[in-house]
Amino acid sequence: MTKQLSFSTIKLRQLRSIVDIEPIIEENAFDQWFKFPYTILEEERTFLSQLIDKHQVRINRYSEEELKVKFIAPLLNKVDFTFGTTFTDWYERPISGKINGVYLNGITDYLVAKGFDEPEKPYFFIQEFKPSRPNSDPENQLLAELIVAIENNQESSAIGAHIVGRLWTFVLLRKLDENTFRYVSSVGFNVLDIEDLKKLYIALQGVKADIIQKVEAEAKN
Repeated sequence: MTKQLSFSTIKLRQLRSIVDIEPIIEENAFDQWFKFPYTILEEERTFLSQLIDKHQVRINRYSEEELKVKFIAPLLNKVDFTFGTTFTDWYERPISGKINGVYLNGITDYLVAKGFDEPEKPYFFIQEFKPSRPNSDPENQLLAELIVAIENNQESSAIGAHIVGRLWTFVLLRKLDENTFRYVSSVGFNVLDIEDLKKLYIALQGVKADIIQKVEAEAKN
């Protein structure tokens, strides 16, 4: 019988029993997204300021669904990850993959992917959580999702982010060879700090531009 592991309960030691995966430090790993040349419009500045003003008192008390609906979804909708008719963002969709004989599967909180009635090729993940860190670690879940995406897409890298309350952290995972993965975690963005929120907004715009460029390149091949 094939061994199965769920994203929602997976531990780092379990991932390390499947593949060779370790964290590394790389200062400029996220420059492509974090230093994306995007100028925030005055209307966007107002939106971001109002988002903080409206939620800063209660955000630490929000449930996971409240955090998603009240703060995360409006921010992601403002970035707008829908391109044309075959590319959009998705909430709570299943993905799965078989990695070295182990079946990894689960429900993703958020992903950006090709597809019309269901996601087909994911490019970006967000793992969302309640204000305080729960028993399961969002980074482990995100890493498992990124591994599955890399294997299913036959790519060499994948990017995502995990959220604990006000703090957003990006993770970049690279596949070095058949069984070796290394990942870099970014500094955290505190979304209740207007300067951090603006930096996060630019980073998300950078992710969007990167995905569009990849999709256009794939269409030409």
